[in-house]
Amino acid sequence: MSTNPAEALLSQLTAAHAAATEHLGIAPLGLRAVEVTGGARDYLCAFDGPSFLCLGAGLAPETSVRRVEQVASASLVWEQLEALIDGDRLEDLAAASARVLAITNEPAAMSESIAMVAEHALSLAAWRAQPERALASLPQIDVACVQHERVFRSYERFVGATEGLVAAQDELAPDLVAALRSFEEAAGRAGVGERLAPRLGPVIEACHDAATQIAADHVTPLT
Repeated sequence: MSTNPAEALLSQLTAAHAAATEHLGIAPLGLRAVEVTGGARDYLCAFDGPSFLCLGAGLAPETSVRRVEQVASASLVWEQLEALIDGDRLEDLAAASARVLAITNEPAAMSESIAMVAEHALSLAAWRAQPERALASLPQIDVACVQHERVFRSYERFVGATEGLVAAQDELAPDLVAALRSFEEAAGRAGVGERLAPRLGPVIEACHDAATQIAADHVTPLT
C-alpha cells in the first residue's frame, strides 16, 4: 500500500467505486470519501434518482441510518467549506498584498499586517490545494477554521492600522490608493473579512436536514 496520502486516497476511491458498481450493477455518478472522525473512512456514492449508497471502511453497504446521516452531513458540510475557501482568490489576495508592499512599507503597522495577510493567505491556499482535500474530513474543518482565523486576524489588524489613512486619502499617492483598493477588493472576494466558523454555522442545520433525505433515499435497507 502506498504511503503517499494522495495515492492512498486514490486507491481507496478506486476500490470504493468498484465495490459500489458490484453491489448495484451500475457505476455511481459521484463518489466522496468521508472521514467523520480520525481514522476510518466511509464512501458516499450517488446514483441517478437521486439515490445513494454508503459504504463502510470494509466497502460493505452501511446498515445504520445514523451512520449514513453522519457521513452524508459531513460530506455536505465539506462542500460548503470548499465553496468558502477559494485557493485562486487567496493567491490573488497575496499578489495584491505584494503590489502594496512594492509601493510602500509605511506606516509599519499597515505593511506588517499586509505581509501577514499574504503569508497566511498562501498557507491556507496551499492547504486547500493539497490532493488530500478531496477527502471530506470533519477533523480538517477545524484545521481550516484555525488557518482562516489567522488570515482574518491579520486583515483585521490591517483595517485597524489604516483607519487614520481614510481621512487623509486625498494626500496619498494615486498608485498607493489604487493598490490599497485592489487589496481590499481581493480580501472581499477571498472572504477573509469575516470569520469562517460563523459562516459555516447557519448551513450546518440545512446539511443535517439534507442528510436525513439522503438516508431516506439509501438504496439498501437501514436500521
